[in-house]
Amino acid sequence: MRPTFMGFEMAKSSIFANQKAIDVMGNNLTNVDTAGYSRQRVDRTPAGAMSYTSRVANNRIGLAGQGVEAMGVSQVRDDFLDKCFRDEFSKASYHNEATNILNSLQSALGDGQDITDESGLFGAITQMYESLNDFVQAPSSETEANLVMLAFKNTTQVLHQLDSNLDQVTEQFTNDMNISVNRVNEITAQIAHLNHIISEDATVVADPNNEHYQPNELLDERNLLLDELSSYGNIDIQEMANGMVNVQMGGHSVVNGSEQDMMHFSVHDDKTVDIRWMKTQQNVTLDSGRLLADLQFINGRGTNVQSNAEEPYQGIPYYRDQIDMFASALADMVNHAVPEYDESTGENKVDAYGNIVYKTLLGAETESGTSPFQVITANNITISDEWATEGGSYFIYNKNENVEDFAQYIAVQLTDGVNSFTSHGETYSGTFADFEVNFLGKLGSDLSFHEGRQDAYSKIADDFLDQRDAVSGVSQDEETADMLKYQKSYEAASRLMTVLDELIDVVINRMGRAGL
Repeated sequence: MRPTFMGFEMAKSSIFANQKAIDVMGNNLTNVDTAGYSRQRVDRTPAGAMSYTSRVANNRIGLAGQGVEAMGVSQVRDDFLDKCFRDEFSKASYHNEATNILNSLQSALGDGQDITDESGLFGAITQMYESLNDFVQAPSSETEANLVMLAFKNTTQVLHQLDSNLDQVTEQFTNDMNISVNRVNEITAQIAHLNHIISEDATVVADPNNEHYQPNELLDERNLLLDELSSYGNIDIQEMANGMVNVQMGGHSVVNGSEQDMMHFSVHDDKTVDIRWMKTQQNVTLDSGRLLADLQFINGRGTNVQSNAEEPYQGIPYYRDQIDMFASALADMVNHAVPEYDESTGENKVDAYGNIVYKTLLGAETESGTSPFQVITANNITISDEWATEGGSYFIYNKNENVEDFAQYIAVQLTDGVNSFTSHGETYSGTFADFEVNFLGKLGSDLSFHEGRQDAYSKIADDFLDQRDAVSGVSQDEETADMLKYQKSYEAASRLMTVLDELIDVVINRMGRAGL
């Protein structure tokens, strides 16, 4: 026969275990909308009789059926789905950041979204072309010549504005990148701190009487941080026996137990940026994430790469090179278009070597004036001092004759002629209009590519997130069904205890009494 009170112990353990299960189900329902919350379950095990009290195990069947023990409360989590989601989230974040930068570039370049916009570079080309055609009809008119000068002056101002817009885009995303690096350092510091707390709390697992089986809320907080960290760069996570996690970012150990390695962000004089690890001073190398997109597009100079700090991607420096190429080619063309008139000979003026002397229409703005010999860029291009001083008359070849050949030449070169646009590692031949269409077409193509990849990776990441939520998220219907199940078990155990009490009352108080 079993011990008298073993049934009470069995019923008591069932009541305690089911009560805890009901509490946990209620906690799950309470946190159904809490960000990062993983549903929890009570881990239970049967309370078995000890059979290892001697070298030869005794048959303890008489002590079997002693109820249930609640080992603790664990969370439902799938490490594989965590990794899949974070990998795809990192890729989606890369293309999302690339899309943001390219969208800003498109807006900065004016014609990026609508090449017919008259306020952009294409509008400036059109204005120059039309003013030249009007001038051809009256090549000795100062009024028409003034309109030509104003059209070219407008073009230089448009180029200045485009260069300024690119500066603003660079500054914006450089500041954003600095904020991102600081946020990464904050996240890794918090993960390292949580590792320390979790490792201390994990020691309570050895105590079967402690209801805190795992520090689930701390694990949820750490998982949320790991999800966010994956948006900045590709990460790998290794779980340790003491509850800590080691985190590698781009193949570098960024969190090792309760220690972290921080990133250091730098901006160079040429506006390129880099990120280095504080402990090793090595460059941060990533395979995905928004920080990689920032590095590639802030430093991206395409085929014009000139230093180790630059990247072979078509980023902000690449499109700055494009408008610089435009400015340089425009100045070179117009500065070899209008010859100076020699009144003494009635012919083109020539130098000592017999070369035709041309009027300098465009130059580079310097502290002392304009110079046709300094490298001309979109930032410094301007009409020459001579043109600005003499006004429209400077553009006229001879006020006494209608000479329109040079104006026709410039107009043809703008829209139909073949010009050479050369940079450090890239050459393009065509009209000025075609050149603009060409580099804006590259921008639009890159933007379309990254938008498509972002959409694809986001859908994959969302799919893994849905799968993870199906495992770790709280389902109201499931929790309610489990609560009803544990409530029924609780009531059954309570009824068992009541029946046992009634049986003992009969045995003790009623058996063996005569007349009863």
